[in-house]
Amino acid sequence: MKFAILIIGGILLFQAFPVSAGTFVETFDNFNLKDWEEVNERNAPVGEWWGINGMLHAENKDNAIQMLAIKDAAWHDYEVELDVMPLDRQGRGHIVLAARVNQTHAIVFAIGNIFWNAPAPIVSGFIFNLNTGRRVGFPLVLMKIQDLFNGRPQGEIVDELLRVGVVTDICTTILPHPFLERGKWTQLKLRIVDKTFMFSVNGEVVLYLTCLFDGFAFLKEDLNVGSVGFGLAGYTARFDNLKITGEDVPNHGNLSVQPQGKLAVT
Repeated sequence: MKFAILIIGGILLFQAFPVSAGTFVETFDNFNLKDWEEVNERNAPVGEWWGINGMLHAENKDNAIQMLAIKDAAWHDYEVELDVMPLDRQGRGHIVLAARVNQTHAIVFAIGNIFWNAPAPIVSGFIFNLNTGRRVGFPLVLMKIQDLFNGRPQGEIVDELLRVGVVTDICTTILPHPFLERGKWTQLKLRIVDKTFMFSVNGEVVLYLTCLFDGFAFLKEDLNVGSVGFGLAGYTARFDNLKITGEDVPNHGNLSVQPQGKLAVT
């Protein structure tokens, strides 16, 4: 299944955006929050964000997601790249890149120990209700409904799903993936074309997600467009070189430092 996902994702990767596409760049060299707003999971504390040596330093010791999203953005199809360097993990820990963010929902892509007591870290894509802190859609355990009918413990089923992975067409997918390496830069890339989302780590496609919004009629209008966000939970990390390219995206800023030229931090 994962092999098929990567093939489909590779086809999507080579679909070019129109020549008229704009590019939004944030290098965090002189960062301030005037173009950004904090969009957090319900009950999440206020985030700690500050510029340091041309990078954005963030710290969140809580397991609730804290995100920064670009203000007043209503973009449809685009590609977003972002460099991240985790420094320390407190609690479960996951790094987040989000698309179609609004005040109530986001399509979230996360790497880490996203669930309580998960047997292993995963990469996951899902619709997230920011007000309730819940994933929208059917519980993943229903993918093994026959096992439930046969009396298999739910906890055992969930453990298997997190270890092996599961792919659906209702905007919920999980696959095994290690934690991002601490003290080293990792490039995350997310490509969005209509209802399909491709998530890459250091140039390797790790997750391909389809969101059939017709299955969530009350979300259909909300999640066709939205902002871009990134953030973390249970981590201290640094972010750099955010680049968003798309037909609806305005030109903003210029790239400076390339990730290959950065030093690892111990």
